[in-house]
Amino acid sequence: MKHIPGKDGPTPGERAAGIITALMLFLCIAMVAVFSYRRSIDPSIDPRDTVMKLAGLGEKEAKTAEVLRSFVFDIMEKPRFTLYRGNIVKSSRSGILLLDKTGAIVRSESIGFDDPIARTNGSRLLVVNAGSTEICVMDGDSIRWQDRTDTAILNADISDDGYVTVVTEAKRDNNVVRVYEPHGVELFRKIIAVDFAVSAAISPSGKRLVLSSVATGAVGPFSRYKFYDMEGTELTEVSFDSPGDLLPLFWFNRDDSIFAVGDSAAAYIGPDGEIGWKEQFRSVAGAAPAGDGRLAVAAYVDEGAVLNVYTAGGEKEFSVKLQGSPKGLDAAKGVVAVYTEDTVYFYDSRGTNTHIHNADGEILEVRLFDKRQAVVVTEGEITIVGTD
Repeated sequence: MKHIPGKDGPTPGERAAGIITALMLFLCIAMVAVFSYRRSIDPSIDPRDTVMKLAGLGEKEAKTAEVLRSFVFDIMEKPRFTLYRGNIVKSSRSGILLLDKTGAIVRSESIGFDDPIARTNGSRLLVVNAGSTEICVMDGDSIRWQDRTDTAILNADISDDGYVTVVTEAKRDNNVVRVYEPHGVELFRKIIAVDFAVSAAISPSGKRLVLSSVATGAVGPFSRYKFYDMEGTELTEVSFDSPGDLLPLFWFNRDDSIFAVGDSAAAYIGPDGEIGWKEQFRSVAGAAPAGDGRLAVAAYVDEGAVLNVYTAGGEKEFSVKLQGSPKGLDAAKGVVAVYTEDTVYFYDSRGTNTHIHNADGEILEVRLFDKRQAVVVTEGEITIVGTD
């Protein structure tokens, strides 16, 4: 029988199908390998993200944030800024100004603060004069109450229900913590004789006072948290007692649990005072609550700078490598803004860098109105940017 070349071999269509099958098998193996590697670094990685990245669909170029408005201020006043009821609060030695998003003054109070600390619970605004003695609590229409302490103020806070805590120096002891009820009546004082108080706050339930302090031990200073009832009786305490374990800053979650952050670590403390988890870094550039019981942390690790968003259980919702050298961050539900010397990077709830703003000068701080608008403060200028 005459042999016909190619008669017994695969047809061109069969060869093409074989090549496609081999390529798909290779991609599957590569995808599994990449996913396994990323999962070993971060167990919370979603396999869909890996698929999107390998398919070239996950990396979208960040948009330039829209500059909505810019206006100047006198940097010589050394003002502090916060956001309150959709306005920008400027506190300085010349008084308290509430500015709208165009820079127009909507309210002013002629109470000067050389070194202001401003806090808000959404409905009220607390401003104290650090290093001096003035306390002022405002609402949308008036000054609710004022007071003066007999020693210098170090820190202050206002709870969701309007309770105010003020940490001051003491004449004979290390510190005094004053607790005021929402009408400005002082409820009680706690004398801190051994440790050095950093901050104090009333829990969302209104049932506890939590004090963050620095204690000294044989191996060096460490952070200690003490829990009191609303009569000042101590309930429990928890210590981060490794050498140099300082986590003095904290924020409450809705269930009275706490996120604590320091220069090189972040941790979770349960409602009853137990440490749930702690993560160590080379250094922390910034941290803030990210809504719904989440914590955003910009930190330096051995591999470089990263942005991690944690749940109360310690899982990472996402972890992304950061561009540049982060100085700080602000966060709100659905968005985290990380800023460097001159650039702000906006990340969504999946860790995607959606927008970038390049500032004209050195960035001093960034404040988020919400996930669509932010305030960028540089030396002598405020810029409102949009991220729609």
